[in-house]
Amino acid sequence: MHSKAHKLLAAMIAAAIWTPGTTRAETSPAVPAVHTTAGLKAAPWGKNLTITFGKDAYTLASDRVPNHARPAQYLLPKPGILVPESAAGLIAGDDPSRLQNYSFALPLHPKKNATATPTPLGPIGILVSGAALFNPYDHTIALQHNITVDGVSLVDACNGHATPAGFIPEGTYHHRGVPHCIADVLDKPGQHSKLIGVALDGFPIYGPLGKEGAKPAQLDGCNGHSEPTGEFPQGMSHYHLTEGSPYSIRCLAGRCAGHHRPA
Repeated sequence: MHSKAHKLLAAMIAAAIWTPGTTRAETSPAVPAVHTTAGLKAAPWGKNLTITFGKDAYTLASDRVPNHARPAQYLLPKPGILVPESAAGLIAGDDPSRLQNYSFALPLHPKKNATATPTPLGPIGILVSGAALFNPYDHTIALQHNITVDGVSLVDACNGHATPAGFIPEGTYHHRGVPHCIADVLDKPGQHSKLIGVALDGFPIYGPLGKEGAKPAQLDGCNGHSEPTGEFPQGMSHYHLTEGSPYSIRCLAGRCAGHHRPA
């Protein structure tokens, strides 16, 4: 890969990654497991997902690609190009999504750590579509300047695409920001966004609307805050996927008690 592309990738990661010390974790409201369970059950989970609740934890498993429609083709990086800088580095190809096998073990009582942890590459959560959520490290290419050539785009109407051949984990469809094909249907003007997923630390994930349908207020360095929601009227720490940078979650405030197994 050209040194220019290396520099672009490094700049994108540096801009998106959370720097330790910029956001201190706050104390999360104590939410009884019974309320957490009820809130989670209220989300419109796809039929391609299975949720099993225990006393202090629950398992969320998905063995399929997302349950929403996807285009037959996406723009994919040309062989040897890791970070395409323009349409010249992309080529139209068949949707590379393939069946996966995810199993996440998540806490029913998520707690914040003293400091947050930068989100890694790969899955950092799972949305109601059954697909993974990735971090925002390549948001500049994927979202700010979504490239379309002859009707074929880099990301689809759900702000998602799959990792192509040669990229790990291969064939994993993932969302990079607000899944508009889901959130635009669920969210109502003047209301807080609906629950659309959970992060690997157990904290809920919401769309771009905060209290009374306004822009979420006082988001921390992880793109999260604590306030009442429709699913958690008593209040709950949660993340937002936003229309502008960073789009996704830059760091995880809590401890990842679970694991995932991509096939």
